[in-house]
Amino acid sequence: MNSVRKPKFTETLNNDNGQIRNLSALNKLLRKRVYRLHNLVEISFKLNSAMDEPEIINTYLLNLFGLISTRSILIFTAKTPYSKNFTPVYFQGVSKKKAQNLTIENADPIFKILQLHNNCLVIDKQQHLLENSEYLKSVVEQEGQLLAPLIHRDQRFGLVIVGNKHNRSPYSASEIEIFSLLTNFLSVALSNARMYKEMERISLTDPLTGLFNRRYFENYLHTEIARARRFDHPLSLVMLDVDNFKNYNDQLGHLNGDRLLKKLAKIMNNTARSTDVISRYGGEEFCVILPEISPEGAYQFSERLRDIVFSHPFEQREVQPNGHISVSLGTATYPMDAQMTRELVEKADIAMYRAKKSGKNRAEKFSK
Repeated sequence: MNSVRKPKFTETLNNDNGQIRNLSALNKLLRKRVYRLHNLVEISFKLNSAMDEPEIINTYLLNLFGLISTRSILIFTAKTPYSKNFTPVYFQGVSKKKAQNLTIENADPIFKILQLHNNCLVIDKQQHLLENSEYLKSVVEQEGQLLAPLIHRDQRFGLVIVGNKHNRSPYSASEIEIFSLLTNFLSVALSNARMYKEMERISLTDPLTGLFNRRYFENYLHTEIARARRFDHPLSLVMLDVDNFKNYNDQLGHLNGDRLLKKLAKIMNNTARSTDVISRYGGEEFCVILPEISPEGAYQFSERLRDIVFSHPFEQREVQPNGHISVSLGTATYPMDAQMTRELVEKADIAMYRAKKSGKNRAEKFSK
């Protein structure tokens, strides 16, 4: 009669210890994954709460370097939504000269390759991948290892390329997954920041001329007067009105009138300094804020602008009474003429209407 062998006590203990060790290892792995998931959620919140592109990119880089220990990285983005090329906005581990010469076309086959690889590619130097993209070949030559596009809501606006790790070991599956997730977070955050910036721009600019609108002008002038008071600097304001604009509109129609205003806005932008702020105040009236400019400097600027406008060959200018497009300008300066925002605008406006009453195509400084 066969007897059933009972396991010895030591065998049972060893089995129990082995199961405990396995459970402990699994538990440790689970805690590590939960911690990593928690970190990724926190990173996502940080990225999406920022609206400044450099801050978003810095947050992304700080976490990417910490989580996958990469040695080099290139981040390409489009300068505008309509740009056909992507250029580096950040690079590390690549010389400045080499980075400045790098550019990727929006239509490069590399993006089709990325789509086939679930939008994250591990470069393995296989010929069938390289032959379709000259750019991919150059990336491999520069030790590129991981690629992922910056894409959100079907809008492609960049690419991220990661080089070798510091110890040159291959990236693990979890590191590749982290890179892909972080780059997706980056895509969403950059897309949202650009959308917010565009909405802000629309709310502060005149849709016809592209200049700042009256709301922005009033806020900015208030800020600049406070700055001028703090640093004891003058601040000049120029008010400008197109002479006989109603006649031009009546003779040629509103579309031609709009073209005239847009052209005038370009002339003003080309004449002013980069530190000056030009706004459309309303209708055919414009204003220019001239920081740290004296009354005489404001008058000289106004005379130069008046002469440029009068000499410009605007289309069909012959319909105007004097055969030219002309402007009347008035200037006022803080603190000589006014101490407050509204008062400065009123004084510049008074000077402008004096110029109109004096025969138009003139510039006038405010005087009591």
